[in-house]
Amino acid sequence: MPTIKATLTLTAAAGQISTNALSLTETDTLTVDSQPQQGITRVAIAAGGGTDVTLVPSSSKNKFVYVKHTGFQADGSSSSDNEIVIDFGTTDSIRISANEWAWFPAKASTAVTAVSNHTSTILVEYAYFTRS
Repeated sequence: MPTIKATLTLTAAAGQISTNALSLTETDTLTVDSQPQQGITRVAIAAGGGTDVTLVPSSSKNKFVYVKHTGFQADGSSSSDNEIVIDFGTTDSIRISANEWAWFPAKASTAVTAVSNHTSTILVEYAYFTRS
């Protein structure tokens, strides 16, 4: 079975966000199926009020999902600092600003979709991997 090694590191010097320094690292090796999956892909998502773009379809197995706001509009050269809205089913679940990203597990029966919260379209990078 294929595996993905995921590592999250959070650091901040003492006094930046609290009186104590922040130093946290979590690592996990995730076992995934070879299919279905979607490797790193870029897509333009609709402007607010438009139709959500499906990044991850519902399926019979849970998935690991990566989504990044590239900081650009759909043309790939005009900057955008507007948020993208990630929905689980029809619920506004996650907001991602320019150059931010998210890595999260998604329930099998729930589609993950995205739309801009503004009148401009936004270029989004994403991938998903099916948990084995």
